[in-house]
Amino acid sequence: MAGKSEETLAARHDRTHGVAGSPPAVRTASRVVAVCCALLACVVPATATHAPELELDKPTLAWMQAALDNWEAICRRHLHVTAQTLPWIIFYDESHAWHLNPEKGLLPPSAAASASLMFAGRTLTLMRVAHERGLWVPGREPLPVSPRAVTMLYADEQKPFSIVPLPSLYRKLAGADQSRALDELFLGLASHELTHTRQLVYAAQRINRLRAQHTLPESIDDNTIQHTFGVNGDYRRLYEEEHKYLLRAVLANDLDACRRSLADALSVREQRKGRFFTGQNSGYSDLDDIFLAMEGLGMWVHYQTARDHAPRGEDWRQTLVSLSERTDAWSQEEGLEMFLLIDRLVPGWQARFLAPDFPSPVVVLREAVRNRAQQDSAVRSHKVQPGT
Repeated sequence: MAGKSEETLAARHDRTHGVAGSPPAVRTASRVVAVCCALLACVVPATATHAPELELDKPTLAWMQAALDNWEAICRRHLHVTAQTLPWIIFYDESHAWHLNPEKGLLPPSAAASASLMFAGRTLTLMRVAHERGLWVPGREPLPVSPRAVTMLYADEQKPFSIVPLPSLYRKLAGADQSRALDELFLGLASHELTHTRQLVYAAQRINRLRAQHTLPESIDDNTIQHTFGVNGDYRRLYEEEHKYLLRAVLANDLDACRRSLADALSVREQRKGRFFTGQNSGYSDLDDIFLAMEGLGMWVHYQTARDHAPRGEDWRQTLVSLSERTDAWSQEEGLEMFLLIDRLVPGWQARFLAPDFPSPVVVLREAVRNRAQQDSAVRSHKVQPGT
């Protein structure tokens, strides 16, 4: 057991939940933008001021290229999939958006930018669109021009697109001394959101089926359950106990201790679901699993980006602490812990979660606890800790 690391992360958890202290500036800024997968959220048009610059400067273009390079590396090295044709990506600043791989027939008045980007050996052109009533996106009212990375659906929820703010916009969230940290944060957020493009169509279909069978809110996103039930003290207590055991499992030095803590976490989870997700609230049980699968995988990808860009020799626990400080969303913090455990205990798991019928991470973890004898040999040859 890495006692000091668990103490540090537990202290971070206490700060997040209001026990003591205030989180760092970058964490505060990042939570503003770590809004993911708003499936049916209402958006309010906003007016943006037009700036005179029409073309991208070299540092901005280099950051955009780094985001694509990072996503390609994530696909090949971590998700173990061939880099596909990119989804529609909308990079944007205060005055303009640059559309990569758009459906040109759907675009408002636009112009081809002189700059281009590379992905998987292909040259891709950019289409420039000036903001009018806000950030134009396909199939929706314009979005507020604010620094957030989000993935949404269009074409009757059959196709995904991602919006990604550019450095000139998101660097306004903190002082100049934090520019590098913000660059790396949004690099990770870009890949987090692009991971959602691999699952969101299927997730929306599942949620629509749940709506037909259960009573659910009109607007649903990854924080719906936290906002709905988190005000209940008993629910919060069970969630925090479950979270404590999951964290202990992540930090465990040996597989037996890892599985014991994981079994404890799953037991508390069953208590929480059995008490609160029943009757007219029974639909929240599957909804919870859907968002844990999506946010957990997105955060795991973000963690891999953070590890790849961490200072040389930085311990994986410190990387985890730094990333954990940047969110107070329960689906993200618990989902990350679950996928760190899945990656440790279930070799070759990636294909299952990128399939249309992706499983609940809870089901996969239960399998890992039950099938310990068959899996130990494969697990030990795979990896021991998230940072190795």
